Amino acid sequence: MPAIVNFCRREQGILLQQGNPQGISHVADLSQPEVRIVNRPKGTGTRLLFDRELEKSELRGSTIEGYDVEIAKHLDVGIEILSGRAHAAPGIRPVAALLGLDFIPIRWERYDLLVRKEKFFDKGIQLFLGMLHEPTFL
Repeated sequence: MPAIVNFCRREQGILLQQGNPQGISHVADLSQPEVRIVNRPKGTGTRLLFDRELEKSELRGSTIEGYDVEIAKHLDVGIEILSGRAHAAPGIRPVAALLGLDFIPIRWERYDLLVRKEKFFDKGIQLFLGMLHEPTFL
């Protein structure tokens, strides 16, 4: 069995234009006719979470303008919203903070490292794990 070490976590949600002019408060609001989104690529964690939230809201992606417009990088998704080409998109809180966008939180996502037990106390592994707690890294 490997040792499991929490590496980091990030918050997933919906990125919105600053001030949220469309009044979006939930995933279901994205199906309004005047709302245009961009999306993350199929298979990404963000897209899987977004699709699950759509399903929970009993929505199909085909009912949302821009659902099929896939943007590869989180920052580029935010830039689409900042530029006005989209009103909303699934994304992460750091992008919203960086670009001054509004954000509706959905879920925290945890990233763990698996380290073979026989390697866990190796000097390099311990130095790396120690760095995870340094203020400059945090």
